[in-house]
Amino acid sequence: MKVKLSSTRFAGSLYYRATEPARAVNEAGLEVQVTLSYGLATRMSGPAEDESSDVISVDADGADVVVLQLPKTKPALQILRLLQAQGVAVVVEIDDLFSGIAYGHMGFATIQHHNVAHWIAACAREADLVTATTPALLEEYARHGRGVVVPNAIPRRIAELAPAYDRPEPETVTVGWTGSLASHPYDLQAMESGLQQGLDRARRASRFTILGQAMDAQQRLHLPEPPIEVPWKDTVDEYLSAVGELFDVGIAPLRLDRFNEAKSWLKPLEYAARGVFPIRSNTPDYERLGLGMRAKRPRDWADHIAKAIDDGDRRREIAARNREVVLAQHLTEHTAPVWADAWRRALDNRVRSQRIGA
Repeated sequence: MKVKLSSTRFAGSLYYRATEPARAVNEAGLEVQVTLSYGLATRMSGPAEDESSDVISVDADGADVVVLQLPKTKPALQILRLLQAQGVAVVVEIDDLFSGIAYGHMGFATIQHHNVAHWIAACAREADLVTATTPALLEEYARHGRGVVVPNAIPRRIAELAPAYDRPEPETVTVGWTGSLASHPYDLQAMESGLQQGLDRARRASRFTILGQAMDAQQRLHLPEPPIEVPWKDTVDEYLSAVGELFDVGIAPLRLDRFNEAKSWLKPLEYAARGVFPIRSNTPDYERLGLGMRAKRPRDWADHIAKAIDDGDRRREIAARNREVVLAQHLTEHTAPVWADAWRRALDNRVRSQRIGA
């Protein structure tokens, strides 16, 4: 079976939901050949920049299945229909709840202006199959029953890097967060005063570091001094490597809202894979993963942070145990058969649909 994956350019989605799954499936010997491209070759009725132009033909490049990653435009829906008319099965791959984007998110205005939530939902309704990162996303986008959850997973080469807990015990323990206040405008505030309380209560020296964009984190968290800011890395592999080199404790706070309750377990999974001790919110997927220490209230954050800073033996023991779970259950080689089975199911659905329509 030949699968063509038309990918997004968003680095995280591209890495975890396209590049690495394709690599894992191709290496697994599952009789599935996966190729990637940014977009598909199409012919338009007019200039592509003209919103009145329609897609009148699309080249599937010999694929039996085409995966449209985050299709969120009218042309994407037209491409889906044209491919299906050729007998090509179409999978829609989704990893975020676009109807639940927070007002303060940097992309909120663009998403609203281009009616992204409408178009991605329309594509999902007509797809032969929807793949998603979480059950909540599947409930939103695959109410027709043609859907599969394929959880996020970590490449073995990343999980086998030297883990954070193997470093000598530091004089100053680093509590870290990965992200940007531009795309996570309210999540750090879910801790309220818990972060600073934990740092203050710990007997040992500690510091707070953000890998990404700190922006106004100091003001939002009422910190006495700004966090250390380490800029984003050029590649996801470099970013994941840096997580284990910089952090001893990783925090994953999320405000409980529709968007975050549909969000995948990725951040605690990354921390666990790199041997970092995770502390995380109690969102559905974080709970499903089950790794890391659950924090519901500011005092939970304070307690877990202070204990993680002061008790290095416990921190390393739990981090090592979490990493073993990742190695045993959450690598891309574990999800490769799930991806392949989903794509086969999409093809079966297309064949069945054509027989019914014949």
